[in-house]
Amino acid sequence: MTGAAAERFVVISLRLLAATFAIVGLLFIATPDGVLSTLDDLGEWLPLGQFSDAPETLQQLWLALGFSYMVVITGICLVVQADVVRYRPLLLVLAAGKAASSLAALGAYLFDDDVFAYLLNFLVDGSLVLVALVLWSLAGRVGRVGAPAAPG
Repeated sequence: MTGAAAERFVVISLRLLAATFAIVGLLFIATPDGVLSTLDDLGEWLPLGQFSDAPETLQQLWLALGFSYMVVITGICLVVQADVVRYRPLLLVLAAGKAASSLAALGAYLFDDDVFAYLLNFLVDGSLVLVALVLWSLAGRVGRVGAPAAPG
C-alpha cells in the first residue's frame, strides 16, 4: 500500500486510536476502580487460571499521570493524522510510550502480583507498539507513487 491509499489508512487508523485513547482516558479518570473491577471480572471469566484482584486506586498522583498519558497519546494521534508525512516521527514516540507501558505492566505482573489487568495491559500495549510501527512504515510510503506529496 502506497500513496493516497496508505495515507487514508494511516489517517483513519489514527483517528480511531485517538477516539479510543480519549474514551479509555476518560474512563480511567472517571471510574478507575470500575475499570479495574471490570478487568478483574474478565480475568475470572477466562479459562486462563486464577488472577489476583487489582489493587484499589488509592494514589491519585499515579491516576493523574495515567490520565495525562492518555491525553498525550490522543494528541499525538490527532497531530499525526493532520499531516502524516510531516509528523511521522511522532509515531515512533507513540511506539516508545506504548512499549514502556507494556513492559512496565509485564514487570508488575511478573514481579509484583498476577493481576489480570497487568497482563492485559502488557498484551494490548505491546500490540499497539506494532500498530504504531506499521503506521510509521505506511506513513513513509505516502507520496511515493507517481506524483510528489502535496505541499504541507
